[in-house]
Amino acid sequence: MSIPRSGQIQKIPLSDILEDLRSRKATGTLTMRSDDITKSIHIRDGQIIFATSTDTSDRLGECLVKAGKITQINLEHALQLYRKHAGLKKMGAIFVESGLVPPKELFSGLKIQVKDIIFSLFLWREGEYWFEERLPSDVIQLQINIQELISEIITRMKQSS
Repeated sequence: MSIPRSGQIQKIPLSDILEDLRSRKATGTLTMRSDDITKSIHIRDGQIIFATSTDTSDRLGECLVKAGKITQINLEHALQLYRKHAGLKKMGAIFVESGLVPPKELFSGLKIQVKDIIFSLFLWREGEYWFEERLPSDVIQLQINIQELISEIITRMKQSS
């Protein structure tokens, strides 16, 4: 069964959409929108490589604080530097360059951020989705094992219910 390239979240589960994209070895961006929040899952050859979100709670700094990798004070300092550079530098670069996060920890933090964004999408009950066969030029390419991710999501959903 082939999943439509766009539709309503409440009609087709995210797990089915991701499985369809994986089995087709699709490359592109799956975007989902509910109310004023938009989240995207970036996929290359059927594998999740990154995710982005317009929700402020999904920002990298917030994820690093939540994971205990930086303090709220560190985040405030990094945000000041970000504003000083007028947004020309990515937050991850600022964390590393200012010595707040070693590169390896940044990579780990990015994976946490991606997993948190995807987990939150499984909780959405309504909205729309669409898939475009293109990736942003500046997408960071992580390798996220879908089977492990689904396993983690099931565990987290059981813990939160």
